[in-house]
Amino acid sequence: MGATKPQSLLLYESYLDVRPTNLTYPQFLNIMNLYPSILICMSDGVLDREEDEHLMGVARNLAIYAEEESEKDQLEITYQEELKYLLENHVEWEQKFLDALKEHLSGPEGDKEFVLESMYLFANAANGISEVEKSRIESISKQLGLAF
Repeated sequence: MGATKPQSLLLYESYLDVRPTNLTYPQFLNIMNLYPSILICMSDGVLDREEDEHLMGVARNLAIYAEEESEKDQLEITYQEELKYLLENHVEWEQKFLDALKEHLSGPEGDKEFVLESMYLFANAANGISEVEKSRIESISKQLGLAF
């Protein structure tokens, strides 16, 4: 009997069933690590211009890891499209992403510090961290087992 698949891989497979994308599994993990930041952006119900610009900048930065120089622009567009999709559909995906991320962060390859710092960076993108955002960061951090 084979080893069970990690929740992050199961999430990637179910995501592809709903939303076909060219993202590889490692690229999808980048989005999964950013997912709590998407929730922080939407915690007040509005995606501020600064938050949107910050998110699109992150997509641009992630694209620098494209395997070929010629693929950077398309990878940036793909990241932007997937991040926007998840912003618009965060309620549908929230628990699935958080469950998979919790398992992912419990492993040695998990990047707890990145996830936590990203939430604070996104919360601070527009006019400082609001009480709603602070409360949401604490809630997500507790759910994911992150120190704050």
